[in-house]
Amino acid sequence: MKRALFVGDGKHDIGGPEWPTGEPFPARGVVPHLAERVAIFDRANSRALRWSDIPRLSASKKGYLHKLRAAQLLAQRHGLDTVVAVVDEDNDPSRRDLIDAARAEASGVPAVMGVAVRSIEAWTLGAVTALAAELRTTATRLRSKYAAPVEQLYEGSQKPELRSKQLLKALADELAHRPDCLELREAVAAATDIDELYHHCPAGFARFVADLRAHFPARPTPAHPTPA
Repeated sequence: MKRALFVGDGKHDIGGPEWPTGEPFPARGVVPHLAERVAIFDRANSRALRWSDIPRLSASKKGYLHKLRAAQLLAQRHGLDTVVAVVDEDNDPSRRDLIDAARAEASGVPAVMGVAVRSIEAWTLGAVTALAAELRTTATRLRSKYAAPVEQLYEGSQKPELRSKQLLKALADELAHRPDCLELREAVAAATDIDELYHHCPAGFARFVADLRAHFPARPTPAHPTPA
C-alpha cells in the first residue's frame, strides 16, 4: 500500500504535531481519512505537513506549485510513495486551475492536488449521513439547517449564515452538545459515503476523487445487501 505525504492548510485538514518542528508528522484529519475511503493508502504510516512548513527550493519562487514540487522532494527524502495535497479555495476561484497546472508541471513521486470549494468544512458538511449520525440526529433535520449548498459556504462571507466554520460549530453544539474538533471531523470523514459527498461537492471533492482514482488503486465499494 502507498504511504503518502499529505499536505494541507491546518489541523482539521491533516492533523498537526503537539509542537511545530517543520518535519512531517503522523497524518490525521479530514483529508487522509477521505483519501483512504477512495483509494488504497497506508494511512496509519503516512505523514503530513502544512503548506506553511514546506521550505522553498528557491528564494525567488513562490506559490503552491513550487511548494508542491518541494513536497515531492520531501516525500522522496522520507521514503514516502506519493503526495496528496489539498488547498482551500477560500474566495479565489482561480485556485481551481492549480489542479490542471499540478498535473502538467509536477514531477518526481506521483502527486494529486485537490481544491476544497470553498473551504475544507464543505467536505464535512457535505457528508450529511455521516455527520448526522455523529451528531445523533437525522439527515433530514441536519440538512434543513443549511442555508445554501455546502460549496457556497465560506468563513469570510459577509452573511453570518454562510460562514462554514461557524455553521459547523453551531450544529455540533446545538445537536450534540459537543465542540467542533479534529476528532469529530475525523469520525465523519471515516464514515463518509463517498458518492454522497461527491454529489454535494461537484466542483471540489468530485475532482479530487477522480484524480485519486486515476492515480491509485481504488478502494472496493462495499456491496449493498440484496432486498429479500
